[in-house]
Amino acid sequence: MIDTGFCEDCICRSCLLWWSQRCPYGGCWDEHRAKVDPWPGPVRRQWTDWDQPGEQAHWCRGGALYPVDSCPDFIRYEPDKAVVQDCLEGVVVKYQDGYIQCSMIDVYGCEECYRRLEERLEQE
Repeated sequence: MIDTGFCEDCICRSCLLWWSQRCPYGGCWDEHRAKVDPWPGPVRRQWTDWDQPGEQAHWCRGGALYPVDSCPDFIRYEPDKAVVQDCLEGVVVKYQDGYIQCSMIDVYGCEECYRRLEERLEQE
């Protein structure tokens, strides 16, 4: 997500897909919206990079937040339902929708974790 200094109130920060790094828009709804539906209003000069290419296309700039609740894939994140737990070869996070975030799965896959566990158990 682009940090404009005013992103604390962004809808992305309370979205399950943002927290679990599965956002179909790459982590920032406004980045996507700037490409498909650029800001139609007047030039805004309230932030440092206001004159850089593409900056005026964004809706959330200069502390001005415009319909940030319009992301079609938004799912309210419930932090009390996210569970951090040990798994075979590492620590995983299980989210409210059942998705399990695991760096080992991303790199090796579950099968490799099981293979390593079996190998370790055989050596013991």
